[in-house]
Amino acid sequence: MKKQFIVLFSLLTLAITASAQKEYKISKTSGQLNLHVAGAIVEGYSGNEIIFSLPAGETEKVDERAKGLRVISGSGFVDNSGLGLDISEKGTEVNVNVVNKKIDGVLTIKVPQNIKVTFANQSSIYQEDIILKNLKNELEISTSYNKIKLENNTGPMNIKSLYGSIDASFVEPIKGPVSIVSVYGHVDVSLPVSVKANVDLSTSYGKLYAADGLKIALEKNVAEEKPKDEDLITTIKSATNEALLISGLKSGSGTIISNNKNIRVANGIAVYGGRSSEDIKGKINGGGANFILKSNYDNVYLRVK
Repeated sequence: MKKQFIVLFSLLTLAITASAQKEYKISKTSGQLNLHVAGAIVEGYSGNEIIFSLPAGETEKVDERAKGLRVISGSGFVDNSGLGLDISEKGTEVNVNVVNKKIDGVLTIKVPQNIKVTFANQSSIYQEDIILKNLKNELEISTSYNKIKLENNTGPMNIKSLYGSIDASFVEPIKGPVSIVSVYGHVDVSLPVSVKANVDLSTSYGKLYAADGLKIALEKNVAEEKPKDEDLITTIKSATNEALLISGLKSGSGTIISNNKNIRVANGIAVYGGRSSEDIKGKINGGGANFILKSNYDNVYLRVK
């Protein structure tokens, strides 16, 4: 009796869960999925359909006046999915656009493993976290404000965010190249200790961190090859009989006049210095997949998974 009750309870739970979600499916096992939405959870799986789902609103009101009609917008997109999304196929590509800028609830998308995924969102108003996991094909992500989380994706991938942070965790095998870049947010990446990789880490105003467990065989110090992020002042001129003291001058060209131990710059001189960027290139376990990890104004973290 107890066993029968447990089975019945499980079936009821599944039924309630299914009814609490709205879904839209497209039969697709290859090609490319192009997402233009505020945010989403995108997960790879071994199926033959792209499945879009949203939680059904518990207090969703029915507009009696809208019966027999569908939502449209000035963008030209039409809700043909029942999820507030315009989903259309063109050749091998599936294009997904939000009809009214924002949808209610967290959009979840299950994607067959052989499908490439692109994501673009440049909105400064409508942005949510982007989570991509268990995907085994190419990823192309470009956002302005979204935070991006990557879990167990194999690559190749090109991930860019202007203001959002990017956190990534990898498992082997990894297919390069992998490029993860944020201008103002941090970049935090975890790799298996056994990974074979060529790494290029850089930051203009932040710091670079790496775990001791990742033995990076460094290439020649970039700082010895060229000045880093130099400020170039093409001309500096002194007023008549005025002394200009140049501090922190590393190198330059022009006419420098010394008068009673005061330094005056008579004409053009190139001045280098100012920023303290870091750029490290090296190999892990002899080298392998190419990784570019960069943040202009924040830190870069490289960890052992």
